[in-house]
Amino acid sequence: MSVAAVFFPIKDSFLKAQDPTVPALLAISLYFFVQMTIGFCGLHLTRHPSRANPFAGMTKLHLLRSLTLTCSLATFFFSLRFVPLSTAVTLFTLQGLFCIGFGRIILNEPIYRRHLILVACAMAGVLLVAQPDASGTGFGVNLLPLLSGAFGGLYVIITRKLGAQESPLQLVCQDGATASLSVLGIYLVGIFIRGESIPPVVLDPITFLMPPLLAGTIGMISSFAMIKAAQMAPAVKLAPASYLEIASGALIGIFFFGEYLDLPKITGILIIVAVCLTNTLMNEAMTVQKKCR
Repeated sequence: MSVAAVFFPIKDSFLKAQDPTVPALLAISLYFFVQMTIGFCGLHLTRHPSRANPFAGMTKLHLLRSLTLTCSLATFFFSLRFVPLSTAVTLFTLQGLFCIGFGRIILNEPIYRRHLILVACAMAGVLLVAQPDASGTGFGVNLLPLLSGAFGGLYVIITRKLGAQESPLQLVCQDGATASLSVLGIYLVGIFIRGESIPPVVLDPITFLMPPLLAGTIGMISSFAMIKAAQMAPAVKLAPASYLEIASGALIGIFFFGEYLDLPKITGILIIVAVCLTNTLMNEAMTVQKKCR
């Protein structure tokens, strides 16, 4: 999970830096297509049994899992057009707390009183981080990454419910194909309803292709690491590395996009980091106590 946390903001920065004339949904669809292609090549290089048909045995639960990832990352990437990277990354990494609720509903994992207290503290941090800033971005728009984090938490729990039988590369192929076709379909239906045409910027390989290609390649590392973590770790233990992603996103936002943090946002980020760290330490302490019994 730590590998995924470090690489996620790097991948996000390429999509955030893309020319605003490029349709966001089209760029997102291309990003997922790149991940699917890399996963398919990986299956062939490793001579995995599913290389002939990565979609064999894909159930409704697999489809639901892929659709939750589509909603999660599509919402997040779209928000990058309007929300500072540090804000987006901070709110998205709260998916670990959403895992607690979904873990209870889907996997029947216990929720303790400390979890409720931590969620309440995290919400205080969210209110500070998502407040409107000088750029004019509203509170509601700033909360889009939080919605993305909710979908991300559901994605993690469904992945754990599926178990560790499937290859991560096979799951990446399934996720990439579902997401790419879904987002592309939404975009094409949208321009058809509005009577628009595909903009000529898509013919510029540097402007249109390079950011999603680079982001998709780096994101493949993140997705692979996240799938392995989701398959192997209990839901409430997936929050630990979230503060690494926050730090990485904040530094990239400052040095590459000039998105400096004010005192309320810094305070909110520190609260969220403290919540994630406290959750980790409490989980480890509980694990040690169970082993000693």
